Amino acid sequence: MKGMDHLSRRGFLTGAAATGALAAMGALAGCSPKASAEATQENGAGSAAEGAKTASVFDRPESVASQVKETKDYDVVVVGGGNSGVVGALELAQLGAKVLLVEQTTACTKYAGDIDALDSQIQKDQGIDIDKEWVIKDLVRYGQGKVDENLIRQWAYNAGAFIDWYQENMQKKGLDVMVDTVCKKFSPEGIWYSPASVHTAYQPPLKETANSMGSEIAIPAMLELYEEAGGEVMYKTTAVELVQDESGKVTGVIVEQEGAYLQLNTSKAVMLATGGFGGNKDMMDEMGVLSHKFCSCHIGAENSHGDGIRMAVWAGADRDYACEGTCNIFDRGCITGDDENGDIGLDGQGGANPKLWWPGSQPFLRLNALGKRYCNEDGPYDIAFNQACMQPGHYWWQVFDASSWEDVVSFGTTICSRVVAEEGAKNCLLLGQYYPCTNAEEWQSVFIDPNVENGVLIKADTIEELVDQMGLPKEAALASIKRYNELADKGVDEDFHKAPFRLTAVDEGPFYACKLAGWLLSTMSGVRVDYTYTPLTPEGDRIEGLKCVGLDHGGFFNGMYAQYYGGLNMSHNVVSSWLAAMDLMGKEYPVPVLSAANAYKA
Repeated sequence: MKGMDHLSRRGFLTGAAATGALAAMGALAGCSPKASAEATQENGAGSAAEGAKTASVFDRPESVASQVKETKDYDVVVVGGGNSGVVGALELAQLGAKVLLVEQTTACTKYAGDIDALDSQIQKDQGIDIDKEWVIKDLVRYGQGKVDENLIRQWAYNAGAFIDWYQENMQKKGLDVMVDTVCKKFSPEGIWYSPASVHTAYQPPLKETANSMGSEIAIPAMLELYEEAGGEVMYKTTAVELVQDESGKVTGVIVEQEGAYLQLNTSKAVMLATGGFGGNKDMMDEMGVLSHKFCSCHIGAENSHGDGIRMAVWAGADRDYACEGTCNIFDRGCITGDDENGDIGLDGQGGANPKLWWPGSQPFLRLNALGKRYCNEDGPYDIAFNQACMQPGHYWWQVFDASSWEDVVSFGTTICSRVVAEEGAKNCLLLGQYYPCTNAEEWQSVFIDPNVENGVLIKADTIEELVDQMGLPKEAALASIKRYNELADKGVDEDFHKAPFRLTAVDEGPFYACKLAGWLLSTMSGVRVDYTYTPLTPEGDRIEGLKCVGLDHGGFFNGMYAQYYGGLNMSHNVVSSWLAAMDLMGKEYPVPVLSAANAYKA
């Protein structure tokens, strides 16, 4: 997967260099040579009645097994060089396996890096104690019960041990791991749960301004450790087909490299870590991820084609139908220029605009296409996005004024929506060259001025001029802004009951507006697995010799991502591959969860 280019922070924030700056997150995969003519309807291939067949992304292509020119032997082949794949490969190599990491691009990803965890030694040292069972129940509730509680519980009880392992490995390379202890304030208190559980790798000592953090520094460190442990990497190599024996056990994978096919035999397993299917719009449509149509931006997901999931399905795995449609969306995608709606909506396919507005999550005033305020602007990204999807045009306008720096300081948002540096919180180069600002001058020069210049922000000297440029019904929009300012003056949001310290008037010129929709980061549904991350058939039988980790398996999320658990997606990805590696090497999990082990067919 492609590493992050080192952009200037201005360049990243303006969105000018954002397309292609994030990593490719998938490795192409293919079909099993076994039983290529067998019916695959029960495995999700979507075959139709006699003589007719509806085209499906799960249709099985022709085998290339007869074109293999060379074979090589390994214990495990890991397909996909993202965070999940690199962690799994490193753990396998350190446990003594002969491992090959296959990556379709020229480098492994350096995207993301915050890791949620409970009971890490870092937390214990700081006296941070989080009720794991409360978190488990909350995540099951957030997923409407359409999740595998066993996988969530197994993550909750083992993620802290993963951080301990992670920190130990980072320290071998002169790095370290910190826990972000600054939590968002809620009104009413406790309405949302936000544990101080976000861990991030960093290069000590921390500087007062920007610090490289997360996968940007962790992935290179882990790759060094991996190679020191004897691990191999094949870049520019695409997995195209699983190999299975007569029993259905996966015994290898066929890859394509420079136009030639190579068969990689495995004595233990193939581990699929190809990053979901956020770059495959046809697959998102078929899998029910309609949310992508309402996202103007798909940066970071374009090269995740779902091939690992399809490979597993062709090998006999059952799709996780309960949580289809699941994805991770930020409320920061831009609609700019002449494109009225960014190709969003059921008639579009989304992803047409590569520009981002990072402060899109700030709880400034929001207006819909009718010029009406329609929500309490203070909420998780997923709720903000879903509320906007209910509005005409499926987008919203964010409106603020010249006092925006004072506003964002008072807002106190956290995790990756943070735009203000705060002691005890990470102050970093997030996703390349972004970091929280320390003063009004930085805020103006990093966020405001360049985004006015590139068209992300509309700027006007008066509210009337701003509304004219926005193209909203003027009378309604002006009335909405007037009403909002009256409520801000009162200090009480009588309409939507937003917290008073996040209720700030729009009354000081110049004035700004940004037209926003969703930003699709990743899909989060895949195939069904058991507690060892081994894919299951529709009958609940294990497909031996195969692991599906990270965004290639389902069961952990449903519908939308639980946004206030910062780093949960990353944590789920790396903990799953870490535990799967242990299972392959016959090592007991740090905290065995008996209920999870008992929940699947023996």
